[in-house]
Amino acid sequence: MQHLTPEQRATLNRVLQERRLALEGELAEHRQDLAALAPTLAERPQNSSAYPANANDREVEAALSDMDSAELAAVQRAQQRLQDDSFGICVDCAKPIPFARLMIEPEALRCVACASIFERKL
Repeated sequence: MQHLTPEQRATLNRVLQERRLALEGELAEHRQDLAALAPTLAERPQNSSAYPANANDREVEAALSDMDSAELAAVQRAQQRLQDDSFGICVDCAKPIPFARLMIEPEALRCVACASIFERKL
């Protein structure tokens, strides 16, 4: 039994596709930024006053890249699950996740109530 209409599924597919493309673009930018920082880090001695700033920039870029990579993986998994009848069903309580929530977070695995409980356990 599907709780999402074909039109809702098509809309969610478009949202996921747009997010995937945006994340891929962001990851490409992070890779370029990291590549641009690499030579400057190698050229500067560690005792240089500019070194900590460059090292911090590199760490920030790497962290942003990791976050985007994790989100991209979640989006790709959601795109695969979208083909399943179980897409949009909470993995904890098995109730339908409202379409409005899926529009905001289409990769959501849990309804708001179960997500709150899950996050408190972390």
